[in-house]
Amino acid sequence: MRPLSLKGHDRPLTRIRMNRHGDLLFSAGKNKSPCVWYTENGERIGTYDGHNGVVWDIDVNWDTTRLVSASGDNSVRIWDVETGSCISKIDTPTVARSISLSYSGNIIGFTTNKMTKNMAALRIVDMREAQQSGGENPAMCKHLIDQCNSCCFSHLDDTIVIGSEKGELQMYDLRTFEEPTNFNQAHTYQITDIQMNKDQSLILTSSKDKTAQLLNAKTLDKLKLYKSERPVNSAAISPLRDHIVLGGGEEAMTVTQTSVSAGHFEAKIYHMVFEEEFARFKGHFGPINSIAFHPSGKSVATGGEDGYVRIQEFDDDYLDFDYDY
Repeated sequence: MRPLSLKGHDRPLTRIRMNRHGDLLFSAGKNKSPCVWYTENGERIGTYDGHNGVVWDIDVNWDTTRLVSASGDNSVRIWDVETGSCISKIDTPTVARSISLSYSGNIIGFTTNKMTKNMAALRIVDMREAQQSGGENPAMCKHLIDQCNSCCFSHLDDTIVIGSEKGELQMYDLRTFEEPTNFNQAHTYQITDIQMNKDQSLILTSSKDKTAQLLNAKTLDKLKLYKSERPVNSAAISPLRDHIVLGGGEEAMTVTQTSVSAGHFEAKIYHMVFEEEFARFKGHFGPINSIAFHPSGKSVATGGEDGYVRIQEFDDDYLDFDYDY
């Protein structure tokens, strides 16, 4: 593997995303400005300035014209990818924790944290409607019992899945939206990330309970379980092979008391079907907080607690690898 190391954040990374073509990589961290990079050479193109707090999550639409961000400054912002200007700002009553764009790129789903008298909530906004793109009351809002730090549109513009701090997965149909259409107590601890495969038939979740799970995207039935030695902060499905990549490690508070080798900061590659780890790659000197596959499946990007984004390009041995069974 030939890693490319990108340094544009002076604080831990929270989320990295690649666009549909794979030529651009977007990163967000606990500093105020998301960044955009060329994936080919690691050149930083620019930043999106405007937030006044940690940017917890970002997402980009299918034609790479709009970027959305959820921040700890109690706002969600919509950005013009090309110019870096903020098109619209949606004020939220509490911290905006996770965000996802629908298949069409028109509908935003995001979760907000529980704080004082404000309950945790899942909120839905249509970007095309100007009257919904501002103010504290989006058109659709569902109050939640438990805080949710991850969300993902699971089928076109119809359904969204959220993962709670108690390990619960809930699916909401935007056409009804009152009660969850599906529910699964998938994990025993907080769900840290939810990602889809290329054709939206599978969901991959990661959790603080040191596991990742592969589930049916329509029914939320568990299909496979992947075990790790440390909390899993992010997991991604390869669009090319039957492989998944897990990344994680102990939290920063605990890391200072352990050596780098004991922290298990490697990204681990598992066979999707056989649930077995067969490779891992190092590089970060802190926990991995986010993972994203290149759409071609020939490289994978990781964002860590150390503030670095690393793009690992797979060599020919990986691309030609055939699992022995």
